[in-house]
Amino acid sequence: VSTQSTGSSGINAEYGHLSRHGQTIQDHAKHHALRIHLLETNLAHMQVQLDTTKSKLDETEKAKSDLQKKYDDAVEKMEREMSDMEKKYESILIEAMDAVAGKLEQAQSRWQKSCEMVQLRNIAKLREFGLPNLEL
Repeated sequence: VSTQSTGSSGINAEYGHLSRHGQTIQDHAKHHALRIHLLETNLAHMQVQLDTTKSKLDETEKAKSDLQKKYDDAVEKMEREMSDMEKKYESILIEAMDAVAGKLEQAQSRWQKSCEMVQLRNIAKLREFGLPNLEL
């Protein structure tokens, strides 16, 4: 009877040890399952943040692109206006210089006539004093 009792208690001890070992494995499995759940939750949260950040980046890049286009368009418009102003200014200068040149030609013609008249008077005066025939 004592052998049977020793064998039975050995089995019970082994069963208890296996039962505790199984419980430990179950506890570890629960711990790992909880950790996996937390990591999956964290991953989902990080994915949402990544998607939000990508969306904001796309919006920012589009806004930058739109702003760059507005800037480029404004610069191009200003360059065209500046070129038009240069052409108008050049045209105004040419007209003004042509007008000045015309006035100078008229003045030169008047000065020439005036100069000839003075010379004729001087020649006439010199003839009055008996100098020989002088010509212009």
